[in-house]
Amino acid sequence: MRVTLAIAALVAVTATACGVAEEVSTPVTTPDLFGNSAAITTVAPLKVDGWVTVDLPDLRAANDDCVRDAQPESIQIVEEGPETVTVESGDTLGKIAKHHERTVEQFLRANGLSDPNMLKIGQVLLIPRESSKELDVPGGPLIRFADLVCVIDTRVMAFGPDGTALNRPGFIQVFARWPRIEGPRDSPKVNGRLLGITQGAVQKFLDETTTAIERNGYACLDSVEGRCMWLQHQYEVLLATDEVLSLRNTVRHLLPGVAGETSEILTETFNLSTGQPIQVTDLFDPTTDWVEAVSTEAQARLELEPWTDQRRVVGAGSEAANFERFNLTHGGLVLSFAPFSVGGSGTNTLSITIPYPALDGYWAQGGYVARLAQS
Repeated sequence: MRVTLAIAALVAVTATACGVAEEVSTPVTTPDLFGNSAAITTVAPLKVDGWVTVDLPDLRAANDDCVRDAQPESIQIVEEGPETVTVESGDTLGKIAKHHERTVEQFLRANGLSDPNMLKIGQVLLIPRESSKELDVPGGPLIRFADLVCVIDTRVMAFGPDGTALNRPGFIQVFARWPRIEGPRDSPKVNGRLLGITQGAVQKFLDETTTAIERNGYACLDSVEGRCMWLQHQYEVLLATDEVLSLRNTVRHLLPGVAGETSEILTETFNLSTGQPIQVTDLFDPTTDWVEAVSTEAQARLELEPWTDQRRVVGAGSEAANFERFNLTHGGLVLSFAPFSVGGSGTNTLSITIPYPALDGYWAQGGYVARLAQS
């Protein structure tokens, strides 16, 4: 397998108010971003004092631009250089970065800049070199990762947790890195599903966040330089063969009214011959009590983890749904869990590995695990 990183897009776009933040009674439910999350938390948002509900059509249009930019395109990778660009009237670093399919952060580093807003007309900037980074693993498909980076200026004054105006507009940030299969083993169904998941996650996050701003203003319980509304999700390839692609997605986000970031691990595993997702039930012999066996193995391994509160093994109980977040690897079955269902605080991204031999007798005969062992 060769893994290639590519930058897909960066958006720095648009869309007003005053006051002091106060608590309001209307709760906000955090979005179920990926459709299989059990971690939906209701929290009381902050509201900017004196804020009157408004519509922000320009902000919603900017959101739509961000989602559309998730469409991957063929990218010409600059291997030689240096190439330069001259700042013209009306240019912003975000606009320049998007045009050259780079990020603002890459331009800042390449040119020794600290403030993206301090450009001068006629200034010559180096275009960051974007070299391919490949890892060759025999037998697997070519995976290209596309990055979506959006920094959306809401044009609404940001307020901190103490109700103090931060004297800067609030921003909504999105970083999404998702994979696609390319080359002769291209799998349109897999690529379409992964793109759909990415676009759906970003769209839902932006819709929920914009609605909160329209109702309450840009009020933060937790803020770093006026940026307290952001989403990040990033895939890793845990297994890539001619038959199976298994991916782990680490999701982090900070939402309006939440006093700190939340995180979880989501997973996708595909049969590349059909393009269809593999379910955990597909791995095991249905005539066996595999759920109890997996639960026993999982709880035994959780006992070795340094977490000791009463929730630590609830998510590894004897229910098949507890094991839907799985990955196949060459070494064993990797299990991740719904947030707050195992361990204590800070364990939302905890994963454990059950070696395949530990569940001998439970795997489907001639199934995915048996073929992995043969290969």
